[in-house]
Amino acid sequence: MADTVSVEYLYPPNWDLNPPESGGWRRVIAQLRGVSDGTGETDVQKIDISELRTTDGRVPTRTAVEWIQYSVSEGWSVLLEWDRSPNSVIARLTGSGELDWTKTGGKPDASEAGDRTGDIQLTTVGAAANDSYDITICLKLKV
Repeated sequence: MADTVSVEYLYPPNWDLNPPESGGWRRVIAQLRGVSDGTGETDVQKIDISELRTTDGRVPTRTAVEWIQYSVSEGWSVLLEWDRSPNSVIARLTGSGELDWTKTGGKPDASEAGDRTGDIQLTTVGAAANDSYDITICLKLKV
């Protein structure tokens, strides 16, 4: 068996994961959900920035996390990271809460271009059967 997971884009609304032919967005908001069967997740790609487009139609080269709202079952944690060599921690989430970096322009992926994909990965730590997470993340797209 495997964990039951989903990624849903709340903004832009009704987006079907097909990049637009022209134009795009300044930011995206995604909801990540998961229920564990006890196996957990390790470095699972949740957001692939090559599927996104900036307002001028280009593929973003990096993102900045503006805010995260989360609820994680007691007794385990969720690690969000930018995919790079080595990975860079965005946040370790436990319990429930909100992280907000909007006043500082967002928490940026500041790695060098050759060291990263810019994708966002998720790892669960200490998962037990029926543990769950619900994470909403707002990303600012950058070129």
